[in-house]
Amino acid sequence: MEKKSDASMTPNEFIHALMDAAIAERASDIHIEPLSREIRIRFRIDGRLLEKETRPFHELEPVLNRIKVMANLDITTHNIPQDGHLEVEIPDIKLGQHDDPNFDTHDQRKRILDVRISIFPTVNGETAVMRLLNRAEMLIPLHELGFDPKSMQTMRKLITKSYGMLLITGPAGSGKTTTLYSILREIRSKEKNIMTLEDPVEYYLDDIRQSNVNPAGQGLTFESGMRSVLRQDPDIVMIGEIRDKDTAEYAIRAALTGRIMFSTVHSNTAIGTVARLIDMQIERSLIAYALNGVVAQRLVGKVCDSCKKEYTPDPALLHFLGMDDVKARFVKGAGCDICHGSGFRGRIGLFEVLEFDNNIRSLIVEGVPMNKLQEYIDQMGFKTIRQDATEKIIAGFTTVEEAVKVA
Repeated sequence: MEKKSDASMTPNEFIHALMDAAIAERASDIHIEPLSREIRIRFRIDGRLLEKETRPFHELEPVLNRIKVMANLDITTHNIPQDGHLEVEIPDIKLGQHDDPNFDTHDQRKRILDVRISIFPTVNGETAVMRLLNRAEMLIPLHELGFDPKSMQTMRKLITKSYGMLLITGPAGSGKTTTLYSILREIRSKEKNIMTLEDPVEYYLDDIRQSNVNPAGQGLTFESGMRSVLRQDPDIVMIGEIRDKDTAEYAIRAALTGRIMFSTVHSNTAIGTVARLIDMQIERSLIAYALNGVVAQRLVGKVCDSCKKEYTPDPALLHFLGMDDVKARFVKGAGCDICHGSGFRGRIGLFEVLEFDNNIRSLIVEGVPMNKLQEYIDQMGFKTIRQDATEKIIAGFTTVEEAVKVA
């Protein structure tokens, strides 16, 4: 736990100091949590919640009221959830280095930190979570996400198809949106009309027409947006998420009529995405012939280079991953100031990349059970997330324990 902040700070100064610290430490979320006698401040860094400091309980209401004012929320309401957002400018020194020649640190859109606010009542008082969407940090080249050479080759093939759909799948927080932006960054061109429907637009890309869906506002939803965006003569359309049958059908039919479609779906595996679309009552033939492929992914912590050391993993965990007979130098982070004692610094993706072939399409149309479909792709040498995890463990990128959490 770090030293408490200066008690003489005003609520406004404290909030801005908190956001500055979160940006400097690469935090994705700030948690302000009322306990029975004090306030706890935690940052989520690389997927882990780390306690930063505690504050006197009497500071809770002034701080939350200031957050509510900044986010245009009701300061008189304390017993129902409230959601809002605010924007703050990021100092130049915190924008970092970028290899994108089109990245302009003077572009005000890219120097803005979008902060999503969630206020929720608890028995000890209201708790606040501030999600930091740093648009400057969404610029990750596709080849830096963690694909192995073979998967990277397949990805480049899938994203340069002349028509059809590619879906990115995984649970919440698995990096799906980052992968979508990396794909768009890779294929954007002044010769293509690329359009997006997002909730929300998290990073602005030049040469791309991006739109926020706002069902609570003017009524622009993924479904209604898909109906209209196709009249804009797009070559490529990215939909932030397919959530329902109608959106899925519009996207699939667009893919079948010559457009390139990218989107995300919540499921656990590549084959599970096919089952998810079937559950949405999408015709099997549409799924089979519209989809070019599916990418399933997870995120795991990268071992901190500054405190890396060898260790012996639990044999039971090695058995779970099928690594009983693997001879490797296993490493983990001992914990240091650079990684805040966690042993991890940054994250890397675990992937399974499934490209549809004619046999897969035929099996889907025939209605074979999903386990039979999985057996077929396994026989074709398909690499699962678990297998990708074992390779990254052997390469020293992550630990056995970290891989078991997600694999």
